[in-house]
Amino acid sequence: MAPTRKLSGYLVAAVVVAALSLALASALVTSAQGGVGQISVVNLISGFNVPVVLQGNNYTLPTGLWPTYYGPSSAALYWSAGDISSDQPVLELVPAEKNSSGALFWQAYYLGGTISMSVLATYSSGSSLVADGIVFYLLLKPTMWGVEPQYNYSIAYLHYIANANTNKPQGAGGSPVAGYVIVPQSSEPYLLIQWDPFWRYWRHGFNMTGATGQWNIFIVNNPDNSTASVAPSPSPNLGSPYAGWDGVGLGYFQPRPGDVLNITVVYNPATGLLSGTAQDESTGQVATFSLNLSGYFRPNGPGYYVFGVGAATGADYANWALLYLSVSGVSTVPPIVTSTTTVTTTTTATVTLLTMTTTSFVTVVSPTTTTVTSTSPTTIISAVTSTVTKAVLSTSDLLSIAAIAVAIVAVALVVALRR
Repeated sequence: MAPTRKLSGYLVAAVVVAALSLALASALVTSAQGGVGQISVVNLISGFNVPVVLQGNNYTLPTGLWPTYYGPSSAALYWSAGDISSDQPVLELVPAEKNSSGALFWQAYYLGGTISMSVLATYSSGSSLVADGIVFYLLLKPTMWGVEPQYNYSIAYLHYIANANTNKPQGAGGSPVAGYVIVPQSSEPYLLIQWDPFWRYWRHGFNMTGATGQWNIFIVNNPDNSTASVAPSPSPNLGSPYAGWDGVGLGYFQPRPGDVLNITVVYNPATGLLSGTAQDESTGQVATFSLNLSGYFRPNGPGYYVFGVGAATGADYANWALLYLSVSGVSTVPPIVTSTTTVTTTTTATVTLLTMTTTSFVTVVSPTTTTVTSTSPTTIISAVTSTVTKAVLSTSDLLSIAAIAVAIVAVALVVALRR
């Protein structure tokens, strides 16, 4: 069926890009002052590439019923809710139920520069207007929980962003449109960014002066997990009684069941610029935002932090799910600092990229199990070789390598999508 082909073709392209990025990563030199690094957290070849913890929330109570993995034998149950014929595995973050949320978290070493987080997301079933979209968590420093097995489905969190320690659905220092978002404990403030397609379709959405788009941005304080606050307060664009930037940006859309959503957020602490783009790859519709956080937020510099991606629902809902997730500007380990001035090295990175037939699949797995399933692999790229003559790569060096990567990816995508 057409929906199945649409999903398969786009996901093959995403896998090609992810695999090439990971293969080239070993050839990039980083420094303690910043650098280039990428972690593919969830991909459709090897599942989870780093340890993660999951957390579900059902109205006001924690639950271990979701996030839920739908593998090859059960994926049809997820897709059939929207009359879509597919066996593509997904990680369902939250079910199609009211007042729910779910998220996954992982730890990484932040290199001190720009952070970019990207997901491919979708849903198969929801209310007539779907809500409350995808949530990104940046730069958490938890002290009451960690990315360790004992905290799976049991992290320290509060359950609602609008008024994090009560059951009130809106106001009291929060957003009028956000849903029941998970708010983890952290000893330091962190960024919570949400693309919520309910904005601009909610009956009051057009009437709120200052609400121009579909993005919510909050600076969250939850140091002791007994009460939480959101900054700035009052809201710079909506005013009192709200907090944070609510419904900001340009463009808006309501996705359809089965649409592939390509959502990216980027934060540059050097300039203070935070931006995001949500694009429906099936229709081409886009919702964006750009915000300067200077004077409001800045991380303490390089070090280990926790990052996350989640989803939320409120009175309206959808069974939001992940197909792919990666983050750049971080590393699994601290970078090695070199003090030499001139070193000539030749690095050969062999890259074997796979494309699948429309009936093949690869899986996203639970945190404790790794499962990889594929059929009809075809090698479309064999090797990439680069020679680097500097101990520390400059910006121009990195851009040159990136340009080579883009060129190779372009060829790979053409081959993959023609198959």
